[in-house]
Amino acid sequence: MTERKKIDVSEEETNKIFQAFKQRIGMNNSDFNKFISGAANRKIILSKEMHEYKIIAEVTESKYCGAGCEVGQKYIFQTVPNMLLVNESNCPLCIKALGPVSELMHGFWDRMIEGLNPNEGMWQYAHCLDKGIEYGGLGHVVFKVYAQKTT
Repeated sequence: MTERKKIDVSEEETNKIFQAFKQRIGMNNSDFNKFISGAANRKIILSKEMHEYKIIAEVTESKYCGAGCEVGQKYIFQTVPNMLLVNESNCPLCIKALGPVSELMHGFWDRMIEGLNPNEGMWQYAHCLDKGIEYGGLGHVVFKVYAQKTT
């Protein structure tokens, strides 16, 4: 069993990280204090691992996709703050795909902030919400979702 990692950041480093985050988001001190009062939010911002990964959703199967998603195309997400990196992604945007993919993100975040390998111990596949022609829809796409180190 992998041991969970404790976040050990000095007060000075914590303040620098917090200031950079507030500036990047444009958040005032009062709202930021509300935000970090949640233990998970504080861990997310202070976790070095959260800043070392991107989350990738790669098309592994595609049949009659109305948006045009094809095998091998990818959505690439930044983890903090979590956002789709449109300029790095090559998969057409589809609302029926992004919802199910985003549902897996919390599992990856949890593993990262605990210092665990984000690619182990959880499901890594998401299916778009279009059911395919067999079930009254049009197309159907499957994504393999995984974390990739950026540093």
